[in-house]
Amino acid sequence: MRIYVVKVAALAVCLAWAPAAFATGHEVYVKYGEGMNAIPWWAHPTLLSTRCQMLFDQAYIAYAGTVTEFKLEKSDAVSSTFKNVKFYLCHTGLSSFTTSFQANYDNNTPKMVASFASYTLPAVVGPYPIPMAETFAYNNVDNLLFEVTWESSDLSNTMCRLRSGPIDGHRCFAWDYRATTGQVSKLAYNGLIVFDKYPGVAPASFGRLKALFR
Repeated sequence: MRIYVVKVAALAVCLAWAPAAFATGHEVYVKYGEGMNAIPWWAHPTLLSTRCQMLFDQAYIAYAGTVTEFKLEKSDAVSSTFKNVKFYLCHTGLSSFTTSFQANYDNNTPKMVASFASYTLPAVVGPYPIPMAETFAYNNVDNLLFEVTWESSDLSNTMCRLRSGPIDGHRCFAWDYRATTGQVSKLAYNGLIVFDKYPGVAPASFGRLKALFR
């Protein structure tokens, strides 16, 4: 009887605690400004492809955890479609980009978090999610590099502009998705970084709870 009471008490405590533990994940809004820029989402008839790296400062993020969703901030309710689109996240110790895409990784290995044969930007204003197929463990020590490449577009000449601010060395881009070097700009993009929805719970915890009732 005593063992049964202990088990029921343990279950009651866990059920009471679970809703808080399984709350919405931690979100960090990195805001550099209210400017607008069409790179990397400009479906221009003469721009065949694009590679673009964006830098997000650790001081603005100030949180360690598993990134489950990444959002950029659109300024216009317009849409375009792009082909062979890839998204990457990577740690970097650099506080300002060089013209070398590889050097900007700072000896870290970028992780491809999403890939699409065809990707259509939503016609919305404000933060929109990059549908990540893979998570990324951010260490809150380095800065965070976000990269997007696309091979072709619908050639609609639509500018899907993103919100940004005038920060030195926070963008490197080229009009070629296979480029090894690019132009470094005085521009930093706003972003909303969403971390794991279950920051307080290890999946194994529920396995141990279940074992109590065997």
